[in-house]
Amino acid sequence: MPAASLVDQHIQRLDRALSGPPALKRRMLTEARDGLDDAVRDLCDAGQPPAAAARQAVDEFGAVDEVAPAFQAELAASAARVVGLRVLAVFAVSAICSDLMWQGAPWTGPQPPLGYLVLSQGVDWLGKVAIAVALLGSVGLWLATRRGHHVPPTLLRGALLTLVGVISLVAVSGIALYSWSAGMWETALTWPPMIAGGLAMTTAAIWIGRAAATGLGAARLTTTPRRGNGPLSS
Repeated sequence: MPAASLVDQHIQRLDRALSGPPALKRRMLTEARDGLDDAVRDLCDAGQPPAAAARQAVDEFGAVDEVAPAFQAELAASAARVVGLRVLAVFAVSAICSDLMWQGAPWTGPQPPLGYLVLSQGVDWLGKVAIAVALLGSVGLWLATRRGHHVPPTLLRGALLTLVGVISLVAVSGIALYSWSAGMWETALTWPPMIAGGLAMTTAAIWIGRAAATGLGAARLTTTPRRGNGPLSS
């Protein structure tokens, strides 16, 4: 088998074994491919036939089931950080802009009932919890990966599931609060800031949801990497 085909097949198998943020995955596979190409070139320069050089380079790189856990651990950690950072960005903007949906509103009506006020406070409280979880998780993952530590898969999955759970509660509570507001003040449905706020919340939910789906998929495949296997091994 030609050297290029052997290397290509090995990278393709590694590609199929991994799940995570597409940009980072492409970069990691490109670096792995470059490392294999360099190893094949060095072996050929030392007198090895191309096919034998490719086989040796692939063997030294490691089988897919040996090296994939380290790649997947980095992909999962990165995906979790993306979720956390998106949550922080959305809630930071929301904290500043949410009151603008109500300022200058032209409608009048009865004072909201106690249940509405409790739900409103609950949304605020859940938002603070989401910010705290996202901040602590993002900083913790950044410190761990910066120091070369692997985050235990169960801890990573648990933290990500906790954050996704809190975000889901915020989303459900926010939809309920928005719908309740529209039911009490019908003119709210034609108030431009309310319309813009609803569209912005929907967009933010999709943005976070896509990152959360990627993160959960990556975390599901994560196992403890074997000692000495790193994402950039070549």
